[in-house]
Amino acid sequence: MQQLECDVLVIGGGLAGVWVALRAREIAPRVILAEKGKTGRAGQSPFSGANMLCPLSGDDLDAWQKEIASRGEYMSDQDWVAAVLSEQEARTRDMLDMGVEFERDGQGNLVRSVGLAHQVTRLSTVNSLQMMARFRKILPDRGVQLQDRFMATHLLTSDGCHPTRGRVAGALGFHTGSGEITAIAAGATVVATGGSGHFDLSGDGICQALMAGAEVTGMEFARCYDKMAFGKKWVEVHLNSFQRYGMTLRNQSGERFMERYDPALKERAQRQTLGLSILSEHLRGQGPVYMDLTHLDAASMEKLCDLPAVTRNIKLLAREGVDFRSGRVEINITSGFLRFLGGGIRHNLYCEASVPGLYAAGEAGGYPAHGTYSVGGMNLAECCVEGYRAGEYAGRFSREVDVRSDPDQVRRLSEEVLRPLQATKGRHPDEIWYGLQECVGPARVSVFRTSRSMKVLLARTRELMAEPVRAENIHDLVKVHKSRNYLLSAELIFTASLEREECRGCNIRADFPYRDDANWLKRVILTWDGNAIKTAHRPIPLYRYPARPEKYEKVPFPFPLPEPEESD
Repeated sequence: MQQLECDVLVIGGGLAGVWVALRAREIAPRVILAEKGKTGRAGQSPFSGANMLCPLSGDDLDAWQKEIASRGEYMSDQDWVAAVLSEQEARTRDMLDMGVEFERDGQGNLVRSVGLAHQVTRLSTVNSLQMMARFRKILPDRGVQLQDRFMATHLLTSDGCHPTRGRVAGALGFHTGSGEITAIAAGATVVATGGSGHFDLSGDGICQALMAGAEVTGMEFARCYDKMAFGKKWVEVHLNSFQRYGMTLRNQSGERFMERYDPALKERAQRQTLGLSILSEHLRGQGPVYMDLTHLDAASMEKLCDLPAVTRNIKLLAREGVDFRSGRVEINITSGFLRFLGGGIRHNLYCEASVPGLYAAGEAGGYPAHGTYSVGGMNLAECCVEGYRAGEYAGRFSREVDVRSDPDQVRRLSEEVLRPLQATKGRHPDEIWYGLQECVGPARVSVFRTSRSMKVLLARTRELMAEPVRAENIHDLVKVHKSRNYLLSAELIFTASLEREECRGCNIRADFPYRDDANWLKRVILTWDGNAIKTAHRPIPLYRYPARPEKYEKVPFPFPLPEPEESD
């Protein structure tokens, strides 16, 4: 066993995590950034397409705030919206000073454009791979200790208990190559592990925070049809890049159908609107659906193809003999990916979770400014602003506490982590993973939810969680812990969705086919009491927010929903 100590431990090496580490190191002398993969190449950030919300001096930020809040269906924490809008320009300037490559015009100015659901808001485009490579180089130069290939499995606590009545005091995990257990004692611990659904993400940090006693919220807004991809090879579409250059979507008959679903924004509509529109076209017998770029002029096409995310897509599609520059390309969605949107560890403007010593940033913190999912680029801007803030306040907190862990808890958890390697019986973790995918894959279950279907799914999830699991090697051991977290993530998602009896964001209840502003402008809070998940409600303080609905009423869901069957 390796035992380390630090003032601030950052778990997760994406955009939020690297900002945490950089800012914390300016305040605290000992900062460790622990990443399950390799910092700079792991998670979503390097492959995000890096369209980032870009407010600048002179923008009407009141109008920006209202657009973000309304697009997020008034679930945004508008204090966080104001913080992101007022601080993101400074973070953009910091990255420019670091040598991060943003798209610029001929005069060297930042290029800003409209994309996903933008009207008054604007985004900028950054080379995401180069951005994360720059952070990877800068971090050790600034004195941050990188701990790559560390898979955190548990948060350590000052009293050795889960949930704790004390504070979070670090984390325990193992090296994903050697299997060596590592316990990292920390004065402050920041979870920046991302969410769930793809890019090797399985909700690890959120689940560990819940077990340690933290409140989790917004889980019902998980999107279960997250992937939008070209053809049948699942080359992912980075929508903002294509939207800004004027993509159109056409059905089997050649009709540009988005004018029917969102007459104002058309193909620049929100992601969930695009996904449901494509689903609706298939249900109407008008699938498949195609992305059409053939109307673009040569100069626009050249600029589009030079964007880093698009260049990767071109290379991947070329291997399959597909070229979207010369014709329409089929675009699909798939159900069954449990991607958190607006869901994660509840935290305040200082990034403090509800348990002392624990902080959250980025997708693990649920993107509180985003609401249900507001405008393109908001997530990366939140990573920058939240990461910087979390680093500052975690650094300050760490100076007020002693760094120590509970030896008995470390020993007990170490044995628990490695137990699947000693098991002679049990299911392989792949079987557990596929078992869950079989449950949530059908759109009728995971996208169009009903009370009965979710109760069935929750029962099946708990059955899978109770299954004994074995690991034949360290690679399997990683899968065991990921699959357990993914199962718990599913339970959190569908427990919260069962609680919220309305359609809002990606919480689509076929048995409650309306958005209910009169009764459901409140948050569903989930906690762990040591035996089971508990639910509570907390009103959103719209009385003091600048953006509010015009009326508090029930708004019919704008898309056709399948009729609940008797079995539902």
